[in-house]
Amino acid sequence: MARSTTGKIRGTYDQLSRTEKKVAQLALDNPALVSEMTIKELASATGVSTATISRFVKRMNYANYREFTMALAHTATEETPQQPSSFPELAEGDSLATIANKTFGFSISSLRATNEALSEKDLARAVLKLINSRNVAFFGLGGSSVAALDGYHKFIRTSLNVMYHPDYDIQLMQAAKMTDADCAIVISHSGRNRETLHIVKELQHSGVTIIAITSYSGSPLAQAADVTFLSLTDEVKYRSEGMYSLISQLTILDSLFMMTILRISSRTDKVMTRVRDVIEQTRHES
Repeated sequence: MARSTTGKIRGTYDQLSRTEKKVAQLALDNPALVSEMTIKELASATGVSTATISRFVKRMNYANYREFTMALAHTATEETPQQPSSFPELAEGDSLATIANKTFGFSISSLRATNEALSEKDLARAVLKLINSRNVAFFGLGGSSVAALDGYHKFIRTSLNVMYHPDYDIQLMQAAKMTDADCAIVISHSGRNRETLHIVKELQHSGVTIIAITSYSGSPLAQAADVTFLSLTDEVKYRSEGMYSLISQLTILDSLFMMTILRISSRTDKVMTRVRDVIEQTRHES
């Protein structure tokens, strides 16, 4: 799937240098304005050198500044102007409807940014690893345990052998028992949680394929993973909590789940039918 220019910027934002981030931020905040600037005008507006802008453009995989601005202009025309990429913080005097609108707005912004940053090549690699693994384990601590449990709850309906436990010590033991025939989905908003990285170290020691879901492309988790998916939101730049990125984590897992069952439908149909029948039976009994 094609990624917009702003999607590329969001996807690599955490790996940019301090000066490159100045260029990136202005492009994210005002794509239409930046698309009409010359390279000297952009350098003046951001307080960086033209050489820095050239490096930034190359990092975004554009041949030159002209190609970058043309792509940015195309992105600006496709984005809905009534839905800016960032939403103001909640204020004490906000009405209940305003609070709801802002909260929904953050979630919509997060989903849009996450979708733009997805790579079809990475999705294909992840699904191939999942369907060919002996065991698939889900790892997540704290707030990320919600996403890990949700992923486990979905994938247990497939023919894959899946594992998950909320306790850190048990997760660590599960990681230690896995082999290079297995696959692990590790979820962490920051990608820097100390306990999560201990689990990752055990997985690496055993040669386990690691699929990471995190908000920071430059985090230790992202760097250690075989495949990384970014759950992006404006809070990546402003706050450490993963409140609004959780919905993106869940949607990434939903996408992997749907792709997986469609690829192994012949193996999964009977399992899903049996699981559905068992659940329906318990509902009737109660």
